[in-house]
Amino acid sequence: MLKDLLNLLFPKSCCGCTAILLETELFLCTACSAFLPFTNQHLSSTNEAMGKFYGKINITQASCLLYYTKNGRVSNLFHQLKYGNQPQISYILGKMYAEILSETATLETIDWLIPVPMYHKKRKQRGYNQVDGFATALAERYRIPINRKLLTKIATTSSQTTKSFRERINPQTTVFHLTPTPEYTGKHFLLLDDILTTGTTLETCAKLLLQIPQSKVSILCLAYTK
Repeated sequence: MLKDLLNLLFPKSCCGCTAILLETELFLCTACSAFLPFTNQHLSSTNEAMGKFYGKINITQASCLLYYTKNGRVSNLFHQLKYGNQPQISYILGKMYAEILSETATLETIDWLIPVPMYHKKRKQRGYNQVDGFATALAERYRIPINRKLLTKIATTSSQTTKSFRERINPQTTVFHLTPTPEYTGKHFLLLDDILTTGTTLETCAKLLLQIPQSKVSILCLAYTK
């Protein structure tokens, strides 16, 4: 009864278009769910996401779930994820992607899931890493362990949206730290992030992981910026 009263007084709204949600709807209304712009990049080994890293790093595969455009449904959704205290969005999108990827062999050779780390002060301020739900969903579906110790962030950086183009395309390797041990030799790491924009952060992280002997790196993101 208390839950019904709270929903009556403070109805939940769609994270994509702000319409009032029905009781059976989660964070998106039926209309927004029906028009989510899926990339289907997982179906091609030469997709747009792979193109972001071409000639820069030797990754095994890369793909993203949704297309991200400014002021669209997906951008509204990710704004709520990052700044609206709704970490469950990452998990639900992760479950969606996990099911889609089951149609392929994408995750069959993955040994570790590596969420792109946040600086500890920023994580404490926000209360969560927006990639953790995504990682948890994949771990549950495929029984792949999550590793949050191998790669850490040791300095804070400003958001990609506040940087100039030059700042975005110049990797800052000093903000991340790798703590390798012999057990990681020859492993296939899956880097996870929320949005693939320039690819600079993921490129930096991948280069560090590829320093491990005989290692391989693949990349998955929840959204891709055209």
